[in-house]
Amino acid sequence: MSRNIPERSHRRAGLVAREARERFHHPDFDARGTQGWKSIEAEGKLPESGWRKEQQWALDMGLPGSESIVDKSIPTFARGELPHFAGINTFLKAPYVENVRDVGKYDAAVIGIPFDSGTTYRPGTRFGPQGIRRISALYTPYNYELGVDLREQMTLCDAGDVFTIPANLEKSFDQIT
Repeated sequence: MSRNIPERSHRRAGLVAREARERFHHPDFDARGTQGWKSIEAEGKLPESGWRKEQQWALDMGLPGSESIVDKSIPTFARGELPHFAGINTFLKAPYVENVRDVGKYDAAVIGIPFDSGTTYRPGTRFGPQGIRRISALYTPYNYELGVDLREQMTLCDAGDVFTIPANLEKSFDQIT
């Protein structure tokens, strides 16, 4: 630094040394009472059977990973929840049920209704189910804050979209109901 620059410029640029301030925590602070700590404890109590079952299914359906992959839980083809950005987009990466008669084997099923014939001047809602599935792929059935893993609590499937008939409200409603 040159000597002919005014002290004020140094201060504005943050070049003036300041005294170090000590940091004090609140004397009553208890980390175990925080929401984060409670979430960690809840996570530790979650069973892993659903996750292990999904991992095994992914390996069975997606073939074992290449020999150079050290982590043997990674399949060659993307199956299941991970990685979020790859694979077939179903709601929350739930299994797709091709035969709708098998939906009763699950606790809950998600269906899409790609329908926008009832809107004037605002078409595009027919792409809603596709968009919801795409964005839900970025999420996981596990919620850290609540300590809940839907995979362990229930079974979920995606039954696909209802076949709607464009430009025929009555027939589309019959299909939906």
